[in-house]
Amino acid sequence: MELPVLLVRLDGLVSSFLGTTARNIGNLFTFANRYRCVLLLDEFDAIAKVRDDPQEVGEIKRVVNALLQNLDVRQNIGFTIGITNHPKLLDPAVWRRFEIQLEIPRPDFAVRKAIAEHFMPPVQSPDSHLRLIAWFTEGSTGAEIEALVRTYKKATTVREEDRRGLLDTLRQFATLNAARVESERRALLFGEPANLFRAMHDDPALAFSMGDIGDIAGKDKSTISRWLGRQSGKSNDGEVTHG
Repeated sequence: MELPVLLVRLDGLVSSFLGTTARNIGNLFTFANRYRCVLLLDEFDAIAKVRDDPQEVGEIKRVVNALLQNLDVRQNIGFTIGITNHPKLLDPAVWRRFEIQLEIPRPDFAVRKAIAEHFMPPVQSPDSHLRLIAWFTEGSTGAEIEALVRTYKKATTVREEDRRGLLDTLRQFATLNAARVESERRALLFGEPANLFRAMHDDPALAFSMGDIGDIAGKDKSTISRWLGRQSGKSNDGEVTHG
């Protein structure tokens, strides 16, 4: 669109003083309407909450009314985009002010890998590491992937004697961010190494060779092969055949 973007964190406009929040919103739109720009309202639910919420005081109604009036004025002036992680909190009248409503899904494997690669510089990471980070972050948001990449970068740039391997870094992240990690992936990380290696080897998205797994685990291919064979033998021992 070749237009400048005016990015606003709406939670920063909220004031504890009566009437100040509505005035701040009016000043914001007055400023934005002077220019040809895209007005991008982040944390939109901070001021666009449902007006009949019994937990809210009368001030929120004045704030939402001020927002609606300013959106109506801006409709013929410029583009306005609202972003929220809590769509159910928004007032129905606010929804009607936006012609297009898009839900951004959680990133798939390819997108998660691209996000990890984007945030990785200046650290140079092997492609196998990027793929494992993408695999480990199934169900995660872009912000959560960025946080894991930051942890990875810190772990790979410290002194050699303090440096952690990728698996140890993933375990550290899973320990400190339990709610961000899918339970099945977490169980594999902290369980028997052979089970993790088998999952890494068999997953079609990863397509890891013995060499890839050995590089990540700090083991040679023959050791990985023995572990996978031992895990496979355990599975076979547990099978029951019905004749």
